[in-house]
Amino acid sequence: MRPYYTDQYTVDFDANIVELKEVGEKQAVVLDSTYFYPTSGGQEHDTGFINGIPVVDVIEEDDAILHVLTRKTEKGKAHCEIDWNRRFSNMQQHTGQHILSAAFDNLFNISTVSSRLGEDAGTIDLSSTPSEEEIRQAVSEANKILREDREITVHFADPESIGSFKLRKPPKVGGTVRIIDVKNFDLSACGGTHCTHTSEVGIILTGGTEKVKNSLTRIEFYCGDRAISHYYALHNSTRESVQILSASVDEMPAAIENLKSQMQEKDSRIKFLSERVLKSKCDELVPVIGKSTDPLTVVDLTGDTVDQNELRFLASCVARAVRKSFAFHRTDSNISHMNLNLRMSEEAATAALNELKNAFGVKGGGRNGFYSITLDRACLDDVIGTLRGRLGNE
Repeated sequence: MRPYYTDQYTVDFDANIVELKEVGEKQAVVLDSTYFYPTSGGQEHDTGFINGIPVVDVIEEDDAILHVLTRKTEKGKAHCEIDWNRRFSNMQQHTGQHILSAAFDNLFNISTVSSRLGEDAGTIDLSSTPSEEEIRQAVSEANKILREDREITVHFADPESIGSFKLRKPPKVGGTVRIIDVKNFDLSACGGTHCTHTSEVGIILTGGTEKVKNSLTRIEFYCGDRAISHYYALHNSTRESVQILSASVDEMPAAIENLKSQMQEKDSRIKFLSERVLKSKCDELVPVIGKSTDPLTVVDLTGDTVDQNELRFLASCVARAVRKSFAFHRTDSNISHMNLNLRMSEEAATAALNELKNAFGVKGGGRNGFYSITLDRACLDDVIGTLRGRLGNE
């Protein structure tokens, strides 16, 4: 039996390194007995030190637990220290998850299909979508259980006795099952580390909700120290937003909606003015391209304030007025962006683009005479020369 199954508070112990293994480019050690918890059951692994060497990962492999180290060591005696702050934070989060899931189940018959206990927030995936009021009631019920300081005990049930426990959900493993018992509130099969009293969890808060695959609802939650950190992060963000928008907390939603509306109006105005400028530029380019005898008229627009979308808009505008092949391009750093209007068959254009891709590493494509490509600036002249050669043979 793993020691942390019955004692999750020992974080300083001595053991022996009995095996050395490689995990990627790092060394891992196997101890004859360990309190380090490996990543499993949705719970994050412990970290700490073995003989002063940082433990950065703990992995369960078959029946062994591998402690991944930042540098190599040898077999022999080992003094081990587990990062208690991380261990306790994981305990708060895992115990809090059990209690929150049980609250949804007990109050509204909404079951937890799966859960994840991350480095910061945890999530539970619920079988149906609770209302905002139901979420509030479940969180209130869960925090009530914390305040009552209920005892949390561990049972081990073999296949013959498992039926005597009214588990919230069937166990995922066979054989002897470890059961976490939140007194008179929840019985769940679990192999993780947990608190021994509900008050140790401190507080449970929920965050965002979203729909996920198979019509499940995912709810974000925070427990204990993580909940406090999350609260202060929200508090600081809200305080700064209040100062920026010159609005009270209650006025924030309306102020943000108003700001969003103003931005949309400005975006529409900018787009309108941008199109007018581009149409003016189009009027300048049409006679230049129309009079050109070059099989591919090339215009460098690097000095103009156009992005790729505007480059495409300008090319389509000119193409409607001039039935000739042309290329507009601009260069960002060492990358050239080019929009092509090629007056050749689709088959010939596809062959030309394939040649450019194979010879010069050009990326992009298009159809019906319009093509957008990117290329290394150093290849620009060669690409233009190749296209002119292809067009000259059409």
